Amino acid sequence: MIRYVLLLTCLCTVHGEVGYFWHLSDMHYDPKYSLQANDNSCWKMRNNMDSEHMRLYKRLAGTFGSYGCDSPWALIESAAQAMREKHGKGIEFVLWTGDALSHAAGMSPELRLQCLKNLTDLLSHTFSEQFVFPVLGHEDIGLNFTLLANLWNHWLPEEALATFKNTGFYTIEQRTKNYWIIFLNTNLWLNVGSVIDNRVPQRSTNTATDNSNDPLGQWAWFQSVLDTARSKKETVYIVGHTAPGVDEREHGAGGLKEKHNTRYLQLVRQYADIIRGQFFGHWHSDTFRVVYSDIGSPVSWIMMAPSITPYQQGGPNNPGLRLYEFDKTSGQVLDYKQYYLNLPEANSFGRANWVMEYSLLKHYELKEITALSLHDLADRFTQSNDNAFVRYYAANTVSLPREVEEIWGCGGALNGACALQHYCSVTRLDPVSYSNCFQSYAFALASTSSPSAQIDLVILYQLLAILLTILRCR
Repeated sequence: MIRYVLLLTCLCTVHGEVGYFWHLSDMHYDPKYSLQANDNSCWKMRNNMDSEHMRLYKRLAGTFGSYGCDSPWALIESAAQAMREKHGKGIEFVLWTGDALSHAAGMSPELRLQCLKNLTDLLSHTFSEQFVFPVLGHEDIGLNFTLLANLWNHWLPEEALATFKNTGFYTIEQRTKNYWIIFLNTNLWLNVGSVIDNRVPQRSTNTATDNSNDPLGQWAWFQSVLDTARSKKETVYIVGHTAPGVDEREHGAGGLKEKHNTRYLQLVRQYADIIRGQFFGHWHSDTFRVVYSDIGSPVSWIMMAPSITPYQQGGPNNPGLRLYEFDKTSGQVLDYKQYYLNLPEANSFGRANWVMEYSLLKHYELKEITALSLHDLADRFTQSNDNAFVRYYAANTVSLPREVEEIWGCGGALNGACALQHYCSVTRLDPVSYSNCFQSYAFALASTSSPSAQIDLVILYQLLAILLTILRCR
């Protein structure tokens, strides 16, 4: 019955004027990028990388970056140029979901501020007539909120600056369009090494503060904005860096503290009727999540855009950019186009040729973007007679070259365990439910397999269970 009601609602919806917005995330700009193994280059910092990875990544490295390094300026500049050329006019706004700065340690506050200023100037010139709305990632620490507010005050209105300069979160009310955009500071809710107060230029070590039930009052503020939007019969987008749930490429590693993860999902369930979309980054991969009601019905969705940087410790990806199409009146998301850069090809030819990788509806044979349609898509991952998972897996690492992908992730073998790992990440948004999902389905798969396959799956699950326990204790 729920399915038919949702479908009837969508069929009766009349779309208004169509608009577009870009979403870019996780630039991780490294001002010291170099192909040489000098003391300041990323190669000296990758002491956790084995020789096989190192040789391959160096062979494919070049002007526009390497799978073993964060972004050089040439890569970021090419991404900005691509956005301007592909769809620079008619853009309503740009979402910039954090981690602008490199993973590299030891950057001084002065260098960090200069890097952010360079990136801000680049985006300001790229989108001279549009607003760019930034959120803070966990690498964007070390500078106080007031400095950042001053840097971004040409993009943010006074009411947004009033909260941002003290807390790092803010909201934008599109008064003529009947929807709000809520920008969260997810650093306040992080699982490990959380940054509770960015006004202090180092990570907080105060346990009492880190365990606060409502750091900097973000939960109370978040709910009040949702209440106000609902009272005005308006809809909302939610934007942040680290989403709830677990990393599909890190076997269940969570990003948010359990209590904050749980509370976020509770709020989404409570206000699902006015939430038109949730947009995050952080994992560096192209993926999505489905949020379910207390009785198991799909009620909301989360989209995670891939990163600009090609580097990620859990496995690399090609650089990606995303262009959304949406109803400007209701905020209903209609489709998106995913663009990417074939990094080895760009380095080989000395030219960055950003191309469209796919459009969401066509790629997955969907008619609309709803929690129900994405729930059905995730269900198709586990069906052997459907190619949905093959398509999803190629997109997940942004069309990573096979020779690179084979030494990461599923290693080119799209087996049941690999599909299950992704399915459980998409549909189970906390480490415990993810673990339970993987366990129950793994044993179901094992029961229908040969004896040797059963043993392999049981061993695989036992190893993953141990890993999950270790990750939760980190």
